[in-house]
Order: sequence, then C-alpha cells, then structure tokens
Amino acid sequence: MSTNSFHKDSRDIWSHGSGRQLRDLLASSLSTLLLMGPGEKPLYVCSPWISDFVLFENRYREYEAMFPDLADHNEILFSSYLARLARKLPVHLITTKNDTSEAFLNSLKNIRSPVSLHCRFADSGYHEKGLLAPSFYIEGSMNFTYSGVYVRGEKVTYHCGLGKHGAKKILDAYLEFDRRWRLLGKNL
Repeated sequence: MSTNSFHKDSRDIWSHGSGRQLRDLLASSLSTLLLMGPGEKPLYVCSPWISDFVLFENRYREYEAMFPDLADHNEILFSSYLARLARKLPVHLITTKNDTSEAFLNSLKNIRSPVSLHCRFADSGYHEKGLLAPSFYIEGSMNFTYSGVYVRGEKVTYHCGLGKHGAKKILDAYLEFDRRWRLLGKNL
C-alpha cells in the first residue's frame, strides 16, 4: 500500500459570510445523486428555515443533460433540483412552520408534482441542520436558505461515505433522521 495516498472521510468548509464555497459544495454533491440510478434511501434536507436559491449556474448549458426541461435557463434553483431528484428517490424535508419555509413549500407545489417529495414540520424549537444522502452527509450551522448559502458566515462538515468513519457517520445519521421522520408523522 502506498504511503503517499491521502484519504479523508470528512472536510470542514467555512464560508466567512460570502463567496461560493457552500453553493459549490452543494452543487457538486447534489449533482452526483442525479447521476446515480433510482434509490430507496431518501435524501433528507433538515433545516428550521428553507428557501429557494440558485444551486446551479447554467450559463453555458453545463447542466442541460441533467435538466433538459430547464436547458435554456441560466440558473437552476434548489426547488427545481429537489423536484427533479424526487423522480429518482424519496426526498424528505424537515422544517418548522414559518413564512419562509411555507413559501418555499408552496413554490414546490407549483412545480410538476413530484411523487416522492414530502415535508414534515418539527416544533418551533427545532434547530438541526443537515443534508443526508446515501453517499454523503453535510451538517453544520447553515440553514438551506439563500442567506445560509450565500450571505451568512457558516461552517459545515462534509462526510464522504467511502471511508469507515464517513460510512458510520452516514449510517448513524440515517438512524436518527428516520426516527425523527417517523415521530413527526405526516404533515404535508
């Protein structure tokens, strides 16, 4: 085995209140899910506040193959991505009842009705933030809002499912998120 190989299961990212680090992390991570085959494990998006934001810049039609119906759009929104992904695997949103999250959920209803996109509301004290997929887990201080991704100074940790530590982190997170999902019952 080569001693020069480098493998790390987790990486911390700080946005310092500006820049594109978080958006780029989300875009690259989430795009991999569209390249995979259909799945049974859900994508969990957990955030007390959720709003729409530009997830993919498509000026040069670089995402045309993933979003043929949006090929002529210069920007692809988070809501459009979730609706598209919900055709491949279940998407579970956990948020709180507030004007921001409810406006986002209403905008999702206006997009083609994705069969596997569901939301459940936690109580107003809910503060957990994370994005969990079968191959990665992003956790930290960031709400999945325009301000969280583009404006505020945030710190998130990206866990890759390829190493032992990352795989265990993802497995443990699925146990917790699935438990919370069941406890919240059906809301939307």
